[in-house]
Amino acid sequence: MPSQTTPPSQTVPFVLPLQGGSNFRDLGGYEAADGRRVRWGRLYRSGVMASLTPADRTYLGALGIRSICDLRSAQERTSEPTPAFGDAAPAIASFDYDMSRSMAKMFAARTQAEAITTFGDAYVDMTQYLAPNYTDMFARLARGEAPLTVNCSAGKDRTGVASALILSVLGASRETIVADYALSETYVPASLYRDQMRKPDASGQPSRQSYGLGALPDPVLDVLLGSNAGVMRHALARIDAEFGGPVALAKARYGLDDATIARMRTLYLV
Repeated sequence: MPSQTTPPSQTVPFVLPLQGGSNFRDLGGYEAADGRRVRWGRLYRSGVMASLTPADRTYLGALGIRSICDLRSAQERTSEPTPAFGDAAPAIASFDYDMSRSMAKMFAARTQAEAITTFGDAYVDMTQYLAPNYTDMFARLARGEAPLTVNCSAGKDRTGVASALILSVLGASRETIVADYALSETYVPASLYRDQMRKPDASGQPSRQSYGLGALPDPVLDVLLGSNAGVMRHALARIDAEFGGPVALAKARYGLDDATIARMRTLYLV
């Protein structure tokens, strides 16, 4: 059983070898503050874990993951619960919220450019209505409750914002943060969700994955189902303008201060 996720020759990024995993990645190896790099085997990001196989759960159990910050809604958590893995199952932290108004903005887009803007705006909204989630996430990281995993359904949007915040606090460059976000397109491409949308559920009705997305123009759908780098760039630009940047936002909204950030960098950088 592995004691860490990365072999000596591993390069950034690293997707865990899971049969039933979805976009489950180690954030280790990215260059961050002062030329240091994010430690391997401490910080993970993932999509839904409901399909993990017994072998997957054994693998993850051996990694010693202590905490899972589940950013999904109550309905998502109920329909696809996260299975236990390891002798001591990780603590799962979750908070309920309403994202309906943010979703409504995204459905109004009719061009790719509009979709990038509205989706990026939705990410900024996430920094506010997911504040309890992100505050808890940073508190756990500051206490050293790692290895820690952050997940949502696809592991690209709510988790993408979480990863952008974590990497920002650890001093990663803007280019690194955007590239990490855009990488989800490789592991959960828009075509994957298009296929899911076409599959009926047990009652013969359209899959719940569609959420009415089928009526949207293809260029808009590609943005919403993918991880277009422009979306994260737009979101970060707005965070810069309105909050002074992700680090300033984390200090103002999620309970961080300079001492806590320094401690996190000691814990998670090498």
